[in-house]
Formats: sequence, C-alpha cells, structure tokens
Amino acid sequence: MIDFLTWILLQPIRLLGRMPPGAARALVRPLGPLFALALPSRRRIAERNIELCFPEMSAEERQDVVRRHFRFLAEMLAEGAIAWCRPGTLDERFGTVEGLEHLERARATGKGILLLTGHATSLELGGRLLCEATPTWGVYRPQRNQAVEKFQNRGRLRYARGMFRRNELRAMVRHLRAGKLLWYAPDQDFGPQRSIFVPFFGLATATATGISNMARMGDAVVLGMYPLRDAESGRVRVVIEPPFEHFPSGDDAYDLARFNAFLERQIRQDPAQYFWVHRRFKTAPEGEANRYPGVNPHRKRKRRQQS
Repeated sequence: MIDFLTWILLQPIRLLGRMPPGAARALVRPLGPLFALALPSRRRIAERNIELCFPEMSAEERQDVVRRHFRFLAEMLAEGAIAWCRPGTLDERFGTVEGLEHLERARATGKGILLLTGHATSLELGGRLLCEATPTWGVYRPQRNQAVEKFQNRGRLRYARGMFRRNELRAMVRHLRAGKLLWYAPDQDFGPQRSIFVPFFGLATATATGISNMARMGDAVVLGMYPLRDAESGRVRVVIEPPFEHFPSGDDAYDLARFNAFLERQIRQDPAQYFWVHRRFKTAPEGEANRYPGVNPHRKRKRRQQS
C-alpha cells in the first residue's frame, strides 16, 4: 500500500519533467524557503558546513549562500523530473558538456575510465547531459522506499547504460577492467574504517579510500567532472577536466587530497550549488570536538545497526 501511494504521489513529477526548464524551476522555486523552515536540522547542518568551509565570509554572506542553497534544493525537483521523465534528447536549452576530448584520449589508452564528481545540486540533469554525450554507467545509493527506487532507476536507465549499487565493488572493478566508463560521486563521509583524513576546505576530512582502491584494482584512468548551472540562462555546464596524472600514485593521502582539491575548486565557483545539507564532516579526527554541536554524528548509523 505504501509503495502504491508513493507511486501516486510521484505522478506529478512526470508532468513537471515535460515542462520547459525555466517554467519547471519557477514552479518549484517557492518551495525553497519552505524547505528551510520545515527542515530546521538540515538548515543548521548547511549553516554549519558553510561556516566551517568559508570562515572568511561575513554572517550575512553565509546566510545568503544558505538561502540560495535551499532555492537550488527546491529546483533540484524540477531538474530531477526533467532528467528522469523528459522524452527524447535534451537540446542546448538544458546545457552542454565540455571536455569530451579528455574522455576520448583516455579511451584511446584502452583502459577503463573512472569519472569522479561531487554532489552538486544539478547533478541529475548534468548526469543526463553526460550520458547523452557519451556511454556512461553510474553508481547509486539504494532507496528504502521500493517505489521511489524503481521510479528513480527507470528514469536513469532512460539515458545511462547501467547503474551499480555503491556496494558492488567487484562488479565495478570488472566493469573498469573491461574498458568502460564509470561515473561516481564519492564525496560523502563513510566513517573512519573506510576513510583517511585529508584536507578539504582546510579541514582534516574523512575521505573514502575506495576512490584509490577502485582506480588501482580497475586499472582505470581517473578524471574529474562537475556540473554548474549558469545563474542567468539556467543552462547546466558539465565540465570534464584532463586526467589526474599518476593516479593512483601509491600514496592514498596524496591522491585523495588531489580529488578534494579538485572538488573544492569547483565548489568555490558558486558555493550555493553544492549539497551542503549532508554532514560531510561528521567524522572528526581523534581528540577533536564534534563539528556539529548538539547532533550525534553517528546516531543514525547506530540505530540502523540495532535494527
């Protein structure tokens, strides 16, 4: 019954996805301030993240970033609907992909390609633009609600060649060894057992060692990719950068710091377009105080383990 009700509620998303992109965003934009009010814990997480990463900003500047961020979160609904539900091929009204020549040169080596990115608010729409420009397989986190997962995966498989669950490491390694492209956003905190601390916005940040392991085991060429939306035109610009040299180098800390530096450089172009409502810094180095005062950073994980 829950899955059926969810399916009913998802139907307006299909209509939203068929609207012109500007109209679709305008329709959901008023939800931004409502999200900020209805999700106070997520708003506080975003405020804290931006305070940690941009100490040089004034309080007013940081609040403006938070306000714009929640507007982008609302507009993610429209962009996700377009990505998953719009028929045909997206034209230049929606955006462009730059740097495809770097992918072609990487393919010429005969190796697989690991395309790393971060959770920008235009990631879904940028992902569709990427997949329509070049054969791409992605990595996703399974949803608890089966109706949402089916809707999400059916939409993504309209343009992606395939999707891997994020725990399917062996399958992803085989995929890379077969010379194919894998698109992966590993910029989340997976805990101390699966991470090491390297700089990110000047903070020692738990960064997944799986990035280096996957590149090493898959014998892959590693490139960075990031989508940013133009404030005036609304078009998403997906930029693919040249490969990281000698990645993996054998020094995980050095390699992961390079990925974080790439991501930080992209985020600084428009901080409001990064996904600040996740607790990127919940795992702190031993002896350091909790970076989210008043919030137990491991509460959710413990609850899941007990259940």
